[in-house]
Amino acid sequence: MSDPELKIIQSATGMDGVIASGNTPLWIVQPETLGAPLTDQAKTFPLKALTTATDTVKADCHMNMDGFSATRSLTNRDRKRMCEKFTQSVKTGESIDLTLSAIYDQQAGAEELINAVYTALPEGQSVYVVQAFGWDSQKPVTAETKVDVYRMNVQQRSKNQPVDGEDLMFTATGSGDLYLQDVKLA
Repeated sequence: MSDPELKIIQSATGMDGVIASGNTPLWIVQPETLGAPLTDQAKTFPLKALTTATDTVKADCHMNMDGFSATRSLTNRDRKRMCEKFTQSVKTGESIDLTLSAIYDQQAGAEELINAVYTALPEGQSVYVVQAFGWDSQKPVTAETKVDVYRMNVQQRSKNQPVDGEDLMFTATGSGDLYLQDVKLA
């Protein structure tokens, strides 16, 4: 018996994907901008936090293509009931490790554009990192935009050692305690 809601999509030819460059905008949003903290039940993220908030930083133009990584690792335990023939691996939690590298200039003031990402990621503070996969970074976001949201506790912020011919950079590392997938902006 088949499920009438189940649709099988098939293609006889290969498909091109969306090129990552210019299509993965990323913002850093301060918790105060949202008011009440988000929970794991949240289905939307405030559009105004990305469009009109003065303490939100659009970070993707400050970063190289490999400048942000989020790694989610499962925590499991094995379970086998007396009536079962196979052992099951049961999810008991997860850890989220986040790393963000961006440009930095120690001689510029904290309020200057080049240091916006550095200033937005102070050690020991929590921030929201919002990313819209497949959205043109040059287009304004709308209520149609879907985003992924991480809440990041910034554990360390350090300046990278200079490399000849490259920008001065810094790296912030932290842990996440919230991950929301495919939420709409409202």
